[in-house]
This record gives sequence, C-alpha cells and structure tokens, in this order.
Amino acid sequence: MISTRFDIRIPFYLLAASICSLMISLFFLQLFLGLLVLLWLLEKTENKKKAFDIFTLLIAIFGFTRILSIIFSLYPASSVQSLYKEALFYLGFLAMGFYLKAMDKENIRKIAFTFTISSIAVAIIGLILFNLKLVDRAQSFSSGYATFSSYLITAAGVYIALQFSDRKQINWVLWAAGLSIIFSAIITSLGRTNIIIAALLFIAGLIFHKIKIKQAIIIIFLTTLISFLSFQNNSSSLSQRVENPTGLSDRNIIWKGFETLKLQHPFLGFGPRTFHDIFPYVNELGDKKIGSWHNDFIQMYFESGALGLITFTILILITIYFPIVYLRKPGLIKSNCNILLGILLGTLALVLSSLTAGFISSPVLSIVFALLISLLSAVTYYTNLKRI
Repeated sequence: MISTRFDIRIPFYLLAASICSLMISLFFLQLFLGLLVLLWLLEKTENKKKAFDIFTLLIAIFGFTRILSIIFSLYPASSVQSLYKEALFYLGFLAMGFYLKAMDKENIRKIAFTFTISSIAVAIIGLILFNLKLVDRAQSFSSGYATFSSYLITAAGVYIALQFSDRKQINWVLWAAGLSIIFSAIITSLGRTNIIIAALLFIAGLIFHKIKIKQAIIIIFLTTLISFLSFQNNSSSLSQRVENPTGLSDRNIIWKGFETLKLQHPFLGFGPRTFHDIFPYVNELGDKKIGSWHNDFIQMYFESGALGLITFTILILITIYFPIVYLRKPGLIKSNCNILLGILLGTLALVLSSLTAGFISSPVLSIVFALLISLLSAVTYYTNLKRI
C-alpha cells in the first residue's frame, strides 16, 4: 500500500490545477506541476519504491537513451537544452504516478474528468479567439494551433470513453454538446490529420456503444452548426485550404531531408533538438520557423538513433497494450473500464496525430502523455491489488 506524508487533498488539487493549466498558461503548468514534484521529492523512499512498476522502468530507460544521445551529440550546445526542457516530463510522470496510486477510486475518476472537462474550456477559448478573428486558426493562449489540435484530439479520446451520470436525462445532452464543442474546435484549427482522427474517434464511440444514436445526431448537428458559423465569421485560412487542398505544409521538403540523412548516425543519432543544425534544405522551407521533423518517430530516430526509437516505440506500445489486456479481465468495475478505454483511445489519437506533428518534445503534449501513462499505472496498480 502506498501512502503519502501529506494530506492527499494537497497533491490532488496541485494535479488538478496542473491539468487545468495545460493549454491556458505554461507558467502555471510548470508552477503547479513543479510543486507536485517538490512534494514527491519529500516523500519517503520506501513509498517511492512501492510505486515503481514497468511504466516507471520504461520511462527511466527512455530517459537514459536521451541522456546518452545528449552526451554523444554532434551539437552539444543544442542538445543540452533537453536536460531542462524535458525534465518536467520525467519528474512529472514520477510525481503524478505516485500520487495517483495514493488516491482512492473516486479521486482518480475526478482527475480523469478534470482532464476532459478542462478540454471543453480550452475548446471554447479557441473558438472564441477564432470567431473574434484574433487568430487565423483556432488555438489557445499559450500554444499554437498544432499543439491545440493534438491536445483536443487526445482529450476527445478520453472524453468519449468517460460517461456523465445517467441519473438525469439532461446529462446525455450536455455530454454530447461538450464533445461537439471539442470537435468544432478541432475542425476550426484546420489540421487535416486531426479532423480525420476525430471522425475515427466518433466511429469508435459508436462501435464501443459510448455514443448513442440520439447523441450522435446531436453531435453531428451541433458540430456542423458551430463550425459553419465560425467559418462564416473567419474564413481566411479555410479559403487557403480550399484553394490548395493537397498542400503538404513543407512536409515534402522534410521528407526529402529524411531521405538525405537517414543512413547517417543510425545508432545514437545527431542529438536532441538538432533539427536546425542538420536539416539540409532550410532554404526550401516555406515556414522558416519549423523546428522539428513533424513526426515523432522520425524525430526520435534522428535525435537518439535506433536505440532511442526502439525505447520510444516500446513505451507507446506498452501504453496501448496494457489497457487492452486489462479491459479483457473479468470483474473489472465500470469506472476502471471507462478510464482504461479512454487511455487507449487518447493514446492512439495522440500517436496518430504525432505522425504529422509531434508530442514528445512539446512542453504541453509530453505532459499529457505522462498523464495518460500515470493514470494507466494507477489503474493497473489498484486492479492488481483488488482495491478498486
């Protein structure tokens, strides 16, 4: 049994505040999660050892490969930034995983709901900014449209799996309205890949009977209405998409760079955060601000080589594999099934989104990934103990 030396309400509220800050303020995200990490550092070593599991091991191995790639980086001045820019991902996972294991069933459920409910608020902010023509594509205060869209697509996967109380008839309408707002924000962010993923999540919700037919009708109607009215207010970027529907957003140039460099330094890579140092076709890029390979698997290969790519892939596969295995266990209570399915759908959505964007080097999306793994770690821990 894992216990904490602090009142559990303190880490609960710090974790909830961190989740609510994800797309609102990077400063507050770092502040609240940093305080949670500080509490974790003050916990007894024996309790920290109890929280150690396969997910902690994989995160540690992945972190070790990143450190190796920094040590052997061809551009140490660029790579050394990873030591502090990625530290919150590793420490945040350790703190979140520990305190979620110390919480009871109800608090874990509340944390999962906090993530989904806060995503509705983020979507509303993005829609407001878009409709007021303050941005060309829906986004939040602290992040661009790509991060905004990837965050919402992950939250949508979790949201679909969780259920509001069925005790009041109005709840199923509110649930459908919330998902419609999230989908509308994804559409107005104009990320083609994420719009397709949203459609796949909608289909998955129908297949898993998480979305009822009457809810599906409401979702389709409200999403269409909100998106249509939003584009009536702000159609500049939509017009560009319509005029150039097959535009690759410089990805064809990025792929050309991949072909040129793919056989160089295959074992440990060039080092983290070295895109600007090694990319051979910078002058051909339409957007000079591009700083990544727009694909986490390619990025991990070039930054940390085959060793980093393998550990990263295993970490993702384990995060997908465990929910599937535990969902097949007999006698699993409904709330755990919903959270596990949400983790599965959210992880799949985030990984699919990363094929044309990326999340592991993002200060926000990497924490979202850490949160999903932490929730999975806590649910599997308690399931094995038969406590919930």
